[in-house]
Amino acid sequence: FTTVAVILQVYIYGIKRTKEVLPTTAQMKQLLVLGALSITLYMSGFLIAIENVSAGLISLIFSTNPLILILLSALILKNKVSLREWLGIAIAVGGLVVAAIPNLQNNHASFKGIVALIGGITSFSLGSIYFSKVKMGLSNITVNTWQITYGALLFIPLVLLNHNHNFLITDTNFYLSFAWLVVPVSIVGYGLWLGLLQKDPVKAGKWLFLAPVLGYALAIVILKEPLTVYGIAGTILVLSGLIFSRKKVVAE
Repeated sequence: FTTVAVILQVYIYGIKRTKEVLPTTAQMKQLLVLGALSITLYMSGFLIAIENVSAGLISLIFSTNPLILILLSALILKNKVSLREWLGIAIAVGGLVVAAIPNLQNNHASFKGIVALIGGITSFSLGSIYFSKVKMGLSNITVNTWQITYGALLFIPLVLLNHNHNFLITDTNFYLSFAWLVVPVSIVGYGLWLGLLQKDPVKAGKWLFLAPVLGYALAIVILKEPLTVYGIAGTILVLSGLIFSRKKVVAE
C-alpha cells in the first residue's frame, strides 16, 4: 500500500499537477476514516483470519461481503432493495455456499480468526457506505490516492508490532505477486470500485458475488485445481442470481 500511495501521489500531484487539487481539512478527515475502514481494518481482519481460519471457511464467510454491503446500504442509506433483487441475492449466496462445499472438509478455525474476518468484511462494507454517504466532491483517483495513503500509514504500527512474523521469500513469485497487487488490484481495482459506489452501492455490492467465481475460474486455469460439480453448479447459481436481480433494472 505504501508503494501504491507513492506512485499515485507522484502521478496526481507531479504529472497531473494542474488537474488535481489537495483535499480540504474536512475532506482529509473523511479520507482518513475511509482509509481506516476500507484499507487498514479490512486487510488486518483478513490477514489475521489467514493464520487462524481454514481456506474453505474463509471462502464461505468472505462470500457474505456483498450481502453485508447491500444490507448496510438499505439500513443506512435507505436504498430500496426490491423483492426481485433479494431473490437474486439469495440465489447467488446459495451458489457460493454450494461452491464452497468441497473446501469445508478438515476445517479449522479459532474464534479470534472468525471475529477478525467478519469484522474486516463489515469494515470494508462500512467504508463503501461511508464513501457513498459523505459525497466528498473529489475525483475517484484523488479519493483512491488518499485512502490508500492513510491506509498505508495506519498499517505501519501494525507491521512494526508483527515484525517477528515475516516469512516473505523475495523470489520471482514475490515480485510478480507484488506487481499484481500494486497495479491491477490497488490502483485499477479500487478506482473502478469507487466509480461503482458513486452510482449505486446496492448494484455495486451485487457484482462482488462474481469475485469468488472468477477466483475459482482462475485457480482452475492457473493453479490447475480440479473442476468439480460443486464449482460448476455454484457458478451457474451465482450468475443466474445476478442476471435475475438485474432484469428489472434493465427493463427500467
